[in-house]
Amino acid sequence: MMNTIGGQRTVAELAELCEATVEGNADLVITGPAGLADAGATEVSFLAQPKYASQLETTGAGAVLVAKDQAVERTDLVLLRCDNPEAWFTQIILAFAPEVPAQAVGVSPLAHVDPSAQVAADVAIAAHVSVGPAAVIEAGAVLHAGVAIGAHAKVGPNTILHPNVVLYPYAEVGARCVIHAGTVVGSDGFGFHPRPEGVPKDPLWHKTPQAGNAVVEDDCEIGSGVTIDCARFGSTRIGRGCKLDNQVHVAHNVQVGQDTLLLAHVGVAGSSTVGKNVIIAGQAGVTGHVHIGDGAVILGGAGVIADVEPGAEMFGYPAGPRREKLRSIVSAEKAGKEVRVLKKEIKELRAQLAELATALGQASPKGEGQG
Repeated sequence: MMNTIGGQRTVAELAELCEATVEGNADLVITGPAGLADAGATEVSFLAQPKYASQLETTGAGAVLVAKDQAVERTDLVLLRCDNPEAWFTQIILAFAPEVPAQAVGVSPLAHVDPSAQVAADVAIAAHVSVGPAAVIEAGAVLHAGVAIGAHAKVGPNTILHPNVVLYPYAEVGARCVIHAGTVVGSDGFGFHPRPEGVPKDPLWHKTPQAGNAVVEDDCEIGSGVTIDCARFGSTRIGRGCKLDNQVHVAHNVQVGQDTLLLAHVGVAGSSTVGKNVIIAGQAGVTGHVHIGDGAVILGGAGVIADVEPGAEMFGYPAGPRREKLRSIVSAEKAGKEVRVLKKEIKELRAQLAELATALGQASPKGEGQG
C-alpha cells in the first residue's frame, strides 16, 4: 500500500503503481492528474498518441507518463516510462479519486419492499426504493435512492442500480451490471395502429399491446437516461458485456449481441438485430427490421436503413461503406466547385457579349436598315 501525503503521491509511488521506470526526480510530490495542456507543476499527465508529442514541449506538468521508446527533448520533465501510458494513467486517476461512501448493507426503513419479494440478506437498499410483488433481488445487489423495481422483475447478484432507475414488471438485469441514474428498462414499446374505419368517435390511434419483457444480460454497463423498451412479445435483449452510453434508445424486440457498444444518442428501431462486438457511434440511427453483422462499425451520425455485412464500416445517410461515401462526398464537392466555376465563366461571357453588342450597335452607320 502506498504512503500518502494528504492525498498526494510521490513520483516513485506512482511509478510502482504503473510499473514504470523514472527519469528525473522520483521524490517529486504529485497532487493529482491532468491533461497535458492544463497540467501544473505538481500534476501528472500522460502521452498516449505520438501526434500529440509536440505538447510535451509546452506542458506545465511536473511528470508525464510516456511510452518506453518515446523521444523527449526536455530535460526538466520527470518521465515515467511504461508499456501503455493511457491504460496505466487510468490507475493513477483512480489512485487520486475521492472516496465515495458505499451504500450500507441492509434495507432502509424508508424503502418499501413487498412481502412477496425475494430479497437476499446482503443487499443494500436505500431510502425511497420500491420493490414490487414477487420481484427478486439477488445477493450483493445495490439499489440506490429512488429505484423502482416492478412486479416479478429481477436484479442479479452484485448489480448496482443508481438513483431513480426503473425496472418495469418482468424486466430482468443480470449479474455484475451497473445501470446509471434515470434509466428505464422495460417501458412499453411504441406501437399504435389507426382506428377501424367507420368508428369516427374512437381515438385515431389504438395502442398495440406490449406483452413481452426486457432483458439485460450479465456484465453490462448502461448510462444515464437510457430507455430499453419491452418486447411486443418475447424479449428485447441486451447481450452480455454490452456498454450503452447516456441517452441511448433501444426499441421493442431489438436484439443486441454481446460486447457491443452503443454511444450517446444512438437509436435502434423495433425488431432490428445488432451482432456481437459492434460499435455504433454517437447520433447514429438504425431503422427497424434490419440486421447489423458482427464486428461492424457504424460511424457517428450515420443512418442505417438496410442490412450491414459483418465487419463493415458504415458512414453517412443513407449509410454506406465508409470509403465509398467519402469518395462520393469528395466527388460531390469537386463537382460543386466545377459548377461554381462554370457559372462564373458563363456570367463573365454574358457580360462580354453584352459589351460587344453595345459596341456593335454604337458602330453601326446612321440610317442602316432604312430605305
